Amino acid sequence: MTEAPATARYGGRTKVVLFGDSITQYSFHAGGWGQRLTEYFSRRADVLNRGFAGYNTLYAHLALQRLLPGELSDAALWTVGLGANDSMLPGSEVHLPASEYEANLRAILGRIQTASGGRAAIIVIGPPPKVDDQEAGQSSASSAEYAEIASRCAAAYGAEFLDMHAAMSSTGRPFSDFSHDGVHYNTAGNAFAFERIRGVIDTRLPQLAVPRDPVTGRYDLPNASPLPCEMPGIMELIDHANPAAVFTPLEPASAAAVAAHATLPSLWQTPPPWRTALVSAVLGAAAATAAIMRVASIKFRV
Repeated sequence: MTEAPATARYGGRTKVVLFGDSITQYSFHAGGWGQRLTEYFSRRADVLNRGFAGYNTLYAHLALQRLLPGELSDAALWTVGLGANDSMLPGSEVHLPASEYEANLRAILGRIQTASGGRAAIIVIGPPPKVDDQEAGQSSASSAEYAEIASRCAAAYGAEFLDMHAAMSSTGRPFSDFSHDGVHYNTAGNAFAFERIRGVIDTRLPQLAVPRDPVTGRYDLPNASPLPCEMPGIMELIDHANPAAVFTPLEPASAAAVAAHATLPSLWQTPPPWRTALVSAVLGAAAATAAIMRVASIKFRV
């Protein structure tokens, strides 16, 4: 595992690149796993979608040659999700033999490593299951075969691997529960995929992990992650009598300043009593209002 670079200053963000086929491209749709990752990294990283619908690894490698080296070379994290098209049955125009898939995927991972100087963390996401459909060229068994190849490629390049095929199959549910068309994720599939990707980040890439606020459920705890926020936290650092002061230095923070910032007590990591009481009061008032409305509704019907 390679430690990803952190942008330890205000005014800059780490980059996270989602690279792949339509499963990646469509991940920015409402409720998609990519959209959820954007929320996960809010205020800390820009999540950039470089998904290309219909691409197999041959097309993706050609596309990557136009992207790297370039402005994405300093990305801290890449997800690489390819194989759903390569693993289509022979006869499909996007099908590639297993040997070509492996060679192309290795070339893609090698290019990312070279362009980043070996600093980027990479999560290879294996192709998910499919709803078997001979006429459409869809085979879940073929997807499983290509997922095994993706696992070998990830291991060869020191990348993390997420076996989405095995993860979804292990639920005992048919893939149709996770897909709206037999290939692409529905709402349940996107939620499942995000939780598995988040799990890889939280457990295997702790330098990029972002804890969830236990009270609000958001991922914007100011001092809880090694990945710094782009701007100071409103509760911790901003002097409301002189708010411009904290924004004046534009140069990168010194190591001492970064260390001091990391040790600041966070009101959001351990919610103070007043905050907990406020949340309880609001929830209690909402419950009381709902009860009154139910009683009023019953009386009105009678």
